[in-house]
Amino acid sequence: MTSSMPPVPGQPPRAPLGCPDCGATLDPTMPARCPACRLPLHGGLAERLRQVEKGLEAVEQQRETLLRLRAELLAKLRALRDRPVAAPPPPQVRSVPQPVGPEVSGRSAQNVLLVLGGVLVSIAALVFTVVSWGRLDIGGRTAVLLAVTGCALAAPLPLRRRRLSATAETFAAIGLALVLVDCLALRYAGLAGLDAVRAPGYWAFVTTLVSTGSVAYGCALRLRVPLLAGFLLARLPGLLLVFALRLDSFTAPATAMVATAAVDYPLLRELAGRPQWRTRLRMNALLPAAVVITTVWTATAGALALNASLAAGLDLWHKSDDDRLAVSLQAWLPLGALTLLALAVALPHPRFGYPGLGTTARRTAAATAGAAALAAAGGTLCTLLPAGWGAVGYAAPAALLTVAAAARLRRGRRDGRVIPVGLLVVAGGVVSAAALVSAVQLLPAVFEPSTSAHLRAAWVNGLTPGWSWHASTAALTCLWLLVATAGTVRVLGFTVDGADAALSAMTAVALALLPVAFGLPYPVVVGVVTALALAGGWWAAARQQIVAGPATAATLALLWALADRPATIAVLALGAALAVALTVRGRPAPAVTAALAVVALGAEAAAVGATAGFALPDLLLAVLAVAVATAPVAARIDARPVALAVEVAGYGLAAVALLLTTDHPGRLSFDLAVAGVAALGVALRADRRQIAPGVGVALLIGASWIRLAQWEIREPEAYGLSVAAAALVLGHLRRRRFPEIGSWPAYGLGLAVGLLPSVPALFADGHWLRPLLLGCAALTATVLGVRLRLQSPVVLGGATLLVVAVHELAPTVVQALGLLPRWAPLAAAGLLLLALGATYEQRLRDARRLHTAFRRLT
Repeated sequence: MTSSMPPVPGQPPRAPLGCPDCGATLDPTMPARCPACRLPLHGGLAERLRQVEKGLEAVEQQRETLLRLRAELLAKLRALRDRPVAAPPPPQVRSVPQPVGPEVSGRSAQNVLLVLGGVLVSIAALVFTVVSWGRLDIGGRTAVLLAVTGCALAAPLPLRRRRLSATAETFAAIGLALVLVDCLALRYAGLAGLDAVRAPGYWAFVTTLVSTGSVAYGCALRLRVPLLAGFLLARLPGLLLVFALRLDSFTAPATAMVATAAVDYPLLRELAGRPQWRTRLRMNALLPAAVVITTVWTATAGALALNASLAAGLDLWHKSDDDRLAVSLQAWLPLGALTLLALAVALPHPRFGYPGLGTTARRTAAATAGAAALAAAGGTLCTLLPAGWGAVGYAAPAALLTVAAAARLRRGRRDGRVIPVGLLVVAGGVVSAAALVSAVQLLPAVFEPSTSAHLRAAWVNGLTPGWSWHASTAALTCLWLLVATAGTVRVLGFTVDGADAALSAMTAVALALLPVAFGLPYPVVVGVVTALALAGGWWAAARQQIVAGPATAATLALLWALADRPATIAVLALGAALAVALTVRGRPAPAVTAALAVVALGAEAAAVGATAGFALPDLLLAVLAVAVATAPVAARIDARPVALAVEVAGYGLAAVALLLTTDHPGRLSFDLAVAGVAALGVALRADRRQIAPGVGVALLIGASWIRLAQWEIREPEAYGLSVAAAALVLGHLRRRRFPEIGSWPAYGLGLAVGLLPSVPALFADGHWLRPLLLGCAALTATVLGVRLRLQSPVVLGGATLLVVAVHELAPTVVQALGLLPRWAPLAAAGLLLLALGATYEQRLRDARRLHTAFRRLT
């Protein structure tokens, strides 16, 4: 046997090199039969033979590999014959379990003890100051305070010499806490009239001194805790000073906080650029913490200022215009300072050798600067604009900033793009957010013509539009700002995925709502949006692509035209004509436009029928007529996607028409018949012969059943014979095409539906006609089955014929049993059993022969 070699992994299998039977050389194209011995080389058996040969080759290769490995191992063992035998490995001894190590490290335990000790000492000092202070005179109080505080602050020096850094940091923290307790005690005792000073002013002075002294103390002793404590305390003096001066401005705390951050920025930037200072003062680990603290503090200040500006601009406090303007102007101070500070952070570090912040951090800082500037400008504009124009107040400066940043990006160098990108992102986001709010406000105007009241007035009562239609001028202005800004940025050469489609759609909505905002009449508005849709359609065809703008305009045209019958007819007709023209030209998406044309024509038929005064069944029949007409049109279209789109759209129209006709059974029967005939016509196409005949027959059967139900016919044959005839015809056609199909798949369903439903009715009906007709049909099926040697007709027909015979003989048998003695049936049964027992062997032989013959029928 000659066969092919196994296929190379990753490559398709090759054809056999020789015939499996005679070994003749074969062409690589694999002929249908061997040219020498005529052995078939295609089909299931040939494929199985090739698989078996490949398996045998794989087994042979595996056997050769194992034999080669066996030879190598045996050779190695032979070489070790004369060597001494190695001692067996010692037995394994179970290891003794080792004790588990400590779960807490020594440094962690040390830190916990020091922290707890420091907290407890500080609490004890506070309790002593508040509770036991009055028991000592002025000298004793001063001595206690100075002694304890001095000892705590002096302890880190010898501790550092002994390299007890953690303990030194703890005593330094205790000393600083005692300093604050001392200051509290001095004011509590009223020394030097300190109790008369207002608390905010006193503590502003105290925190300033303590923070400065803490930083100096930490730098002198190279301790980190005093440095961090001094930096934290430095947050408070400015904020406390605001309360000490009794400034009632909403933005005064935010201004103080931004001022504090502005003081922190150059200090932190200088330290970041001097690594030797950080190393000498042991501040490398403190710098990131200080940056985080400053960032959080600045963000809090910005949030306070932004809240004040928004509340004033959008009138959230319901104050007068003068008060709102005053608050918005006051917000310029913290927001302007925050803008300058964020821009300074976004700038690259000027010192050579220090890269400064990363690109992401600098862009975030630039975005923060833009947000602060827009909040200040927008808040002021909102107080100057009329009510309802708040979104425009924020969108206008954001639009200007967006265009400016885009222009700067286009002209700037690559290394100077960080700040413009951050500004562009935040400004574009503000414009988009304002436009989104405006779009929500424009939704009532967009959907006004399609409300149920207007639709009922137009299509039920036949009234012409006489209602008022308004669109928010402020919201439309904000939408136009977004369109103009996005268009300008697009012209400058910047775009985002999906931005063109959104811009096109928004432009269509903005153009369509312009006549509504100007208060033009309803026909003019519909005419404008229809012209816009037509122009957009031809523009899209010229660009050979689907554009969201024309699609949006077409949707709005149809949505707004529904409030008037003539407008609906005109818009649908123009839309269908445009879709057909685009389909004929083959651009931009002929399959989509073809389906839209079919849907538009169907809706046009319904609109025209409703305007002409047709009833609902007649309207739906017109829609069904359009759906039926799509079948021959689709058959004549050469482009397969377009033809399929037309055909599927027609099927959808037909399904909608039939579903909406269910309340009218008489017309539904007629419509189903029309659809069934159309489906049988589609079945004439060679590519639709598998599904269309069954669908057409099912529709016709459904039509006949509905008509029979209307005529109040209850006989099962009236409903089953049509299904049986259709099933038998389709089964016969299928079996002619595929002769290997058995009789059960081909004729079983048709025979069962035609014969079996009549069997129960046979016993409920006393008339002679049904048994006669059913018996004739069963006899015919049985005879044909025997003649054609088909199993399903013999079984079903014979069983039905037997039931009919029993039904007909039952009265005679009952009458005969009444005339005979009671022992006669028993005797007959006994004799029958004896006869059967006497000829048992012969009957078994006959049964086997009958079974063999029965199996040969199919």
